[in-house]
Amino acid sequence: MALERDPLAFSRGSFTRSSGFTLIEALVALALVLAFAAALGRLVFQSHRILLNADGQVAAQVLLRSLLDTPLDRTSLASISHDGETQGLRWSIVAVPLDVDAWLPPLPPPPPSPSPLPGASSSPRPDQTKWAAFRVIASVFLPSGQVISGETVRLGKVE
Repeated sequence: MALERDPLAFSRGSFTRSSGFTLIEALVALALVLAFAAALGRLVFQSHRILLNADGQVAAQVLLRSLLDTPLDRTSLASISHDGETQGLRWSIVAVPLDVDAWLPPLPPPPPSPSPLPGASSSPRPDQTKWAAFRVIASVFLPSGQVISGETVRLGKVE
């Protein structure tokens, strides 16, 4: 036996309340969705801005690392002061003499050589090279005004 529907049942209000949404329920749901989208939109734009700044900071960190890893001329380390620009990032590198207060124990005397080679001088040749510690400071200036700096210590020849 088939169930028959009355075509006029809808117009007479015989459907129950659970068969659909009222206009108020639909408007409340729409308001909730719009509030969620507005809050999420602000977060998306903020995260996008953070990502753009992070790319610049990563590039500055890579440039700073490469500046500190670059070999420097040890004979002219006392007068190093360079600056420049790479990929829109300004940078500078400066070497400053470093005062090192360290106590070094005296070196033991060299053992006597039993037989010097013919033609060689019998007295040991003193090392004429003097070394000094230098603080090497590298700085990278971001377009936003931030400055990222790093420093290391290098040995340089002093005349």
